[in-house]
Amino acid sequence: MYLPNVIQGRRVELLDKLAKEFNQDTILFIGSGVSNSAGLPSWRKLVDWLRDYTLGLGGDVEAANDLLKASSALISELEERGKSLSDFFEDDDKCSIFRTAEPQEIHQLIRQLPTSSIITTNYDLLLEKSYGMAGCPIQIVHKGENQLLNSISRSSLKSYLYKYHGCISQPQKIVLDYQHYSSLIHGLSSDMDFLKSLIKTKTFVFIGAGLEDPDFNHIRDYLNEINQPCNLEFWAFMRNCEAKVDYFKKYLGINLINYTGQDSDHSDLLNKLEELLSKIISVDERKREAIELVKPVAQYLERNDDHLRQVLVQANENIIPLDEQILGFVAFFDSVAKKSCFGYLNEYKGYELPDISNRIEYLINRKLLKQTENYLLPVRESYSKEAAEIVEDDIMNYLAELENE
Repeated sequence: MYLPNVIQGRRVELLDKLAKEFNQDTILFIGSGVSNSAGLPSWRKLVDWLRDYTLGLGGDVEAANDLLKASSALISELEERGKSLSDFFEDDDKCSIFRTAEPQEIHQLIRQLPTSSIITTNYDLLLEKSYGMAGCPIQIVHKGENQLLNSISRSSLKSYLYKYHGCISQPQKIVLDYQHYSSLIHGLSSDMDFLKSLIKTKTFVFIGAGLEDPDFNHIRDYLNEINQPCNLEFWAFMRNCEAKVDYFKKYLGINLINYTGQDSDHSDLLNKLEELLSKIISVDERKREAIELVKPVAQYLERNDDHLRQVLVQANENIIPLDEQILGFVAFFDSVAKKSCFGYLNEYKGYELPDISNRIEYLINRKLLKQTENYLLPVRESYSKEAAEIVEDDIMNYLAELENE
C-alpha cells in the first residue's frame, strides 16, 4: 500500500536541508509569479498591453509571437512616433497597477525569511512596500548603480532589493525588449558581472520563477558552464516539477522544491514557505527573533490547548470525531495524498467513504483544511498541531501494520 510519508520524504528532506543552509547571506531571487497574486500582469499580458498602446498611436502591431522580439518590434514602432517604453509605463492607465498594487501574503512570508538580500526582475513596488509597512525599509538598488553593487559585493551592504530588470519608479531603465535583454544577459555589463560573482559565492533561492523563465535558464546555463554545480547551493520553488527534480540536481546542481497547483493556484507555495519558516526556527532557535512571523505561522508554532475543540464546536455546534481524525491525519504528514487519507480513515478507522468525502469537503469549505488537485494540506493554526498530536498514536500503529503486511 502507498505510504504518504515515503512520497513526501524527498520534499521534506529538501526543505530540511534548505533550512540548515539558510542564513542572512542567502539571496532570494524573486520572479514574476510572486506578483501575480496582487493582480500584476504576466509578461505575455504586459506585451499585449504594449501592443494595445502602440495600436492606439497608429503603430503597426503585426509583431512576432516571441515575447522578447514582439516587445522589441513594438518599442521600435513607438520610437518612430516619438514615444518610448517609458512613456507607455507612465501614460497607459493599466500600468498604474505597478505603483498602486498592495502586498499579499506571499510578500509577507518573503519578508519574514531571515535574509534581506533580494534580487527581483519585477518592476512593481510590492516588496519595498511590504518591508516599509513592517517598519524595516530596505535599500533599493537600481540596474547600473555600480557603487551600490560594489558595496553588496564587498558585503558592506547586506540589506538590499536589487531591481535587476528596472523599476516602475525609473521606467527609463526597464528591460522588456530583446535588444536590452540580450545586452543585459549576454553583453559585458557590471550588472551581469555582479550577478555571476554572487552565484559563485552565495546560496540562491528562486521564488516565483518558472522552469522556462529566461533569467532562470540563463543562470542554469551559467552553472553548467562553470562545471562545478555540486559545489554550489541553488534552490528553486517550482510548480509541478517532480519529474525533473533528479535531473536538475544531478546535472545542474539546482535543488527543485516541488509544489502543486494549476493555473493561478499557488496556495501550496505559501504552504511550503510557511513550512520553511518553521523549519528554519527549529534548526536555530536564535533565528526566531529575526523572523517576524505572520499570524498563521505563529499560531501553528505555539501550542494552544483545546483550540481544536473550540474550532470544531464553532463550526458544527458539536464535536465530530471524524473531523478530528481528518485534520490530525493531514497535519501529521503536513501534506498528504487524498487517497492516503481515505485509505486510513476507511480501512483502518472504519468510517464510510461517503462520510469521509462529505466531511473533507465541509472542512475545506469552512477553510479549516486546504487542498490542491491531489493533496490535502493543513491550515497553519494551532488546532492543526493539536489534532496531529491527538491522532499520532493511531497513525504510528497504522504505519507499523502497513510495514508488516
